[in-house]
Amino acid sequence: MRPSIAAVSYPVAGEAGERPLLAVWLLLALSVVVPVLPAIPVVGYLVRALAASERGDSLPPFLADGRTLLRRSLGGLVVCLALLGVPFAALLVTVYGIVTLEPGANAPVGRILAGSTAVLFVGLLGTYLAPVALTAYGRGGSLRRAFSSETLRPVAGHAAYFFGWTLGFTALVVTVGVGGALFTLSRIGPLAGTFVLAYGLLVTVYLWGRAVERARRR
Repeated sequence: MRPSIAAVSYPVAGEAGERPLLAVWLLLALSVVVPVLPAIPVVGYLVRALAASERGDSLPPFLADGRTLLRRSLGGLVVCLALLGVPFAALLVTVYGIVTLEPGANAPVGRILAGSTAVLFVGLLGTYLAPVALTAYGRGGSLRRAFSSETLRPVAGHAAYFFGWTLGFTALVVTVGVGGALFTLSRIGPLAGTFVLAYGLLVTVYLWGRAVERARRR
């Protein structure tokens, strides 16, 4: 099967069929009504899906071993916050500083541009390393292993991972763009938007998991 076809069919392939996709969609839709809390198990499941994709397996059942799912959710959040929390917080500070400038005040344009560039670079680096760290965490459940240079360096520096990560990142950007546009529709907007987001996230983790596997194998 071609990689592109495998990626598109991944969310509905395997013994579990479309049930994991429906579970992720339902929780993301609920998170529109009850912010954050329903989406936490989704993090743990995406960690599982990354590890399954790396192994070449289909999507695992969503509700298998609920305690492990919860641990993977909390650990996945720790990994994401460690790699993406600092640039996100810096971005918020930068935006807040720009918004709160007095009208007519001389804005430090050079500092703003330098700070924004640095934040963008650090954010991209964190996004680039996150799939490697999350896959390692999903494989063994060790946060120390997830942040180990022995885990990150060989994979992140491999051309096969860079290519696969780029494909996954492109899929994620398209997913967010299309999902965000669908959210603006009246009535069915949140349902349509969260479905696209759920489908696109599973496609993205498939591409990233396979990229990690190819880099490790070579």
